Amino acid sequence: MKTHSSPFSERLLDLKTRTQSISFRKETFNVVYHYYEDFGLNNASHEFTTTETDEVNIQQVYNQYREKYNLPFPEEIQAMREKYQLSASKMSDVLGFGTNVYRQYENGEVPNQSNARLIQLAQDPAEFKKLILLSAAFSAAETEKISKRIDQLMQEEAKGLHQSLIENYLLDNNEKPTAENGYQSPNLEKVRQVILYLVEQLKPWKTGLNKLLFYADFAHYRYHGKSLMGLRYRAIPLGTVPSSYDRLLANSIETGLVNVEYHEFPNGIGERFSPTPKVNFNASLFSEVELKTLELIVKTFSNKKTTDIVQLNHQETAWLDNQENRQIVSYEYAFGLKGI
Repeated sequence: MKTHSSPFSERLLDLKTRTQSISFRKETFNVVYHYYEDFGLNNASHEFTTTETDEVNIQQVYNQYREKYNLPFPEEIQAMREKYQLSASKMSDVLGFGTNVYRQYENGEVPNQSNARLIQLAQDPAEFKKLILLSAAFSAAETEKISKRIDQLMQEEAKGLHQSLIENYLLDNNEKPTAENGYQSPNLEKVRQVILYLVEQLKPWKTGLNKLLFYADFAHYRYHGKSLMGLRYRAIPLGTVPSSYDRLLANSIETGLVNVEYHEFPNGIGERFSPTPKVNFNASLFSEVELKTLELIVKTFSNKKTTDIVQLNHQETAWLDNQENRQIVSYEYAFGLKGI
């Protein structure tokens, strides 16, 4: 999305951005507006957007609106349906929505506040079971089957509480999507797979790997309006790194996902990561656009040394503005990335 051919002159144009207000549901939100501008005959200005720029512009509005009113994000809405093993149309029936409404919410449409609260209530299996029993969407046999599934979920969630606490600790998880995690709920398995992919492709040193994770998340936000993994990043003297990078990398080693080799240098010990034999990257966890982001990271940094990556990272406003106080870096800095 850096350059685009003009429909007016066929010239290759650089992407431009500016701060602009966009109205949504009678409210105004400030976004980093993406557009192209071509000066044709007589130096007349022709401004236009593309499908990609429109996606990024409106996604910023949706993110802010959802955060302001504590509305569920599409990934949360889809995950709830999959948890109950129901179709989107059945979920609409149970919740009293129109036939295709639940699917539209999964695809990105922002629910109104009353529907959002009902979805959030239904995330609790005990409350969802009450809705099932009140619904006329199922036969008696289907209702019994779904009720058993919900009872099983409640038992599993009770047993999984300890694992959930561990994941929150490893991810430094804020739980809700915000500007600090790129409006994406963090997913530990996804983080592990990104680490594995980068290690398989680049065999990076620890310092470089932390920056690669930053660029993967922030590049995806830059081009799609949400992060890839939902990690939070902190600006420290060596650059922008996951806020819980030591825990995440240690866990990747302890679980046998990757190997680490220690090298002694005059100024200390270096850690270089390599893939574990017979452990393969699970591409099924990622969408097509997410896989393209990972490919972009590998292509961009494949010929760069760790010192080059660190030097580049230190030129980022995301680091310069936050490193003095070691602050968490907002994903809004993604639109000013220099490295990718």
